[in-house]
Amino acid sequence: MLAGSALAVTRSRSVIISDLSLEGAGIGGRDLPAPGDDVLMVVGSVDEMARVVWRAADKCGVSFDKPLEEKVIAQMKREAGWASVTGWAR
Repeated sequence: MLAGSALAVTRSRSVIISDLSLEGAGIGGRDLPAPGDDVLMVVGSVDEMARVVWRAADKCGVSFDKPLEEKVIAQMKREAGWASVTGWAR
């Protein structure tokens, strides 16, 4: 799990990223954006544009505007791992 933010035109949301791939991500949180909305995903020091492709209750899936590189995914995991963000990693 990774901690992140999803910023849309109207507001910012804290989210949990539980599924991350080169093409997109699954995110969880409250009051998520609707399908078709563009969002700026911020994970650690990385920010990427994405579009919401589906939403169900407190989960949604996004597709990145351009596929991520493996090194970018590794950076996201290094900087925003849930244990690191919460202080559980020692």
